[in-house]
Amino acid sequence: MADEFDRKYLPESVQTAFAVSLGAAFTGFTAMLTPMESIPKFVGEAKALVDIPEDCDRTPQGIAEALAGNVMSKGAELMATFKMAGEKFTEDAKKK
Repeated sequence: MADEFDRKYLPESVQTAFAVSLGAAFTGFTAMLTPMESIPKFVGEAKALVDIPEDCDRTPQGIAEALAGNVMSKGAELMATFKMAGEKFTEDAKKK
């Protein structure tokens, strides 16, 4: 059963990890090319991580949960963005 699981899911997970890392590298490289446009974007993204919603419970646990939710949602958004950029980058390379 373990062999079936490995053969079925390992190539897909490796491909996804490669697409995410390639997309992150490509996004970072393009950000370095235009730093004056990228810096305000990155500062805004970092500020969004520590913004606490108005309807948040103002106890330490509520604040910690809100911050953890921000980090998780922003992390998932970044992973999806990096994956799309990596897949686009590899598709563009295949067309050449």
